[in-house]
Amino acid sequence: MDSSIEALEGIFSDYLILKKLPRTGWKLRGISTPESIADHCFGVTFLTMLISDWVKRFHKEREFDPLKALKMALIHEIGECRIGDIPFPALKYFPSKSEGEKSAVKDIFSQLPDMGSHYIELFCEFEDSNTTEAKFVKAIDKLEMLITAAEYERIGFRSVSDFWENAKTFETFKEFPEIDLIAQRLLYNHNQSCKSL
Repeated sequence: MDSSIEALEGIFSDYLILKKLPRTGWKLRGISTPESIADHCFGVTFLTMLISDWVKRFHKEREFDPLKALKMALIHEIGECRIGDIPFPALKYFPSKSEGEKSAVKDIFSQLPDMGSHYIELFCEFEDSNTTEAKFVKAIDKLEMLITAAEYERIGFRSVSDFWENAKTFETFKEFPEIDLIAQRLLYNHNQSCKSL
């Protein structure tokens, strides 16, 4: 059998784990059946597609590669199939979570001799957040989290209000006015719903 096919089969097993792992932050807030990591990745990828087209349309002068951003969105959580979803409150106990995820991604994609290095580079670029595309996907990652928090609040979970109070989340949006506009609208709706309680 072709070794590339065997390598792909190993990666299939890894990505299937993301379909089984719940997002830990939601579980910690009492949501018994939260979205999976794969659900979150779908949301980030879908939003990346929609909003990157919007950015490209209104900012033609900006150096931005939507396809590269889309690929980053697709793989941005793949390392979690090996190290799990470490929630925000636990990060102070894992100072090198990013390095752990990079190591996991290297193990996963090094199985693909030809294309693996491309995916490893994309993931490391996302983690290092040193390009427009990486910063964009980081912002979309946070936006998707807020959209999901808003949905959980809409169906009655009030234990997610701290997501709206994290200033670092909103700082992520400042470089992208289109994303910031959406985030501010979500925050406004959250504040309005809190007033009506």
